[in-house]
Amino acid sequence: MVDQRGLEVVLSKPAGRIVTTFTPASLFTLSLGLADQLVGIGGSTKYSPFINQLLGHREPLVIGSRSAGINLETIVALKPDLVLFFGKKDGYRLAERLSSLGIASLVIQPETFADAQVVLELIAKATGTQDKAAKIAAENQRLANIINSGLAGLPKTQRLRAYYANSSDLYRTASEQMFQHQLMLIAGVDNVAKGVPGFYPKVNVEQLLLWQPQLLIRESNDSTKVDEQLAKSLMTSLEKLPQIMIPKGSFWDMPSPMAMAGALYIAANAYPERFKHINLDNEIARYYRVAFGHACLSPLRGIAQCQ
Repeated sequence: MVDQRGLEVVLSKPAGRIVTTFTPASLFTLSLGLADQLVGIGGSTKYSPFINQLLGHREPLVIGSRSAGINLETIVALKPDLVLFFGKKDGYRLAERLSSLGIASLVIQPETFADAQVVLELIAKATGTQDKAAKIAAENQRLANIINSGLAGLPKTQRLRAYYANSSDLYRTASEQMFQHQLMLIAGVDNVAKGVPGFYPKVNVEQLLLWQPQLLIRESNDSTKVDEQLAKSLMTSLEKLPQIMIPKGSFWDMPSPMAMAGALYIAANAYPERFKHINLDNEIARYYRVAFGHACLSPLRGIAQCQ
């Protein structure tokens, strides 16, 4: 098979020992029911209640993260059949290093919904889980169909102008280069900051007010900084806007197998009249039942219900 850097990756049999080096890779791997094969894990997912529920008693070794650095020696010691790297400079370098040691490395880069489907298919082919990948793909298409049906006939001129706020700073937003822009696009809202370049680019108060957004889409965490920024006098008009909070720990705001559920969540909350015929909770719970085995893993239900 050919990975997303365009290089051929050869496996003599389905990978039985897998190492993931970043969060989306872990999520795609677990969605395919590969928790038992996951011997090493990277990123912050190891400390997520969602991930811990899927892992159960299993304890894959933490091998670092993209931000803190990946421990190559630890990976080699795990004797993996397959290592998943992110398609950037460091990922390429580490993948080449492991390949020279005879360890298969798959470079993936799920930056759009189309890319995410390719990633799912690549990992499934490498692990012999194509049947499960097909079920997940069908569920994603089902959610996409619900979104498209609800938005049918909505003129572009009537799409809500939305501003995406980073969880730690109101003035950090999503540019057209980021997955969050793709999320908004699928959900039928117009990203007012799409023309600003960079990753979580910084904007100023004047620009934000000039855009006159009609809706705020916010990431959720334990920080109160964005609430404090909105409470300032200049932000009175923005504070009164409808706000859609992406559920904490949902992983809907990054390339993940369940991101289409996030797009449906945004669309249904942005245009409630257009989606009043659906039960949002049930539609998303069905996805989680198919992809992860439990409807209660949906962030709209609460992981505690799985105990």
